[in-house]
Amino acid sequence: MCGLCGVLQAEHWSDAAGTADGAVPRQARLRRAALVSAVLAPRRARAADWEGAKLRLTTATGRVELADTLADLWHRADRLVGPLDPLDPELLDRLDDAA
Repeated sequence: MCGLCGVLQAEHWSDAAGTADGAVPRQARLRRAALVSAVLAPRRARAADWEGAKLRLTTATGRVELADTLADLWHRADRLVGPLDPLDPELLDRLDDAA
């Protein structure tokens, strides 16, 4: 998605109603937050659904920020806990082991 569409669109494309596996949007959002938390775990941060409308980012120091979209959450996480590489081989191995 281009940046302009991201600005004009009220919700992120990843929040679209209905999913390939039939999960309702809330279930999909909870699953997405759990996966993001697994990626953030080495930085002692986590993500959670907040009122079905936003994502809540919590750091080990207790700092909390709300993000409107998944892309917004990644920007906030980069700022609060440092840059994250979702393609880091160690991270991918850890996620494979957890699955």
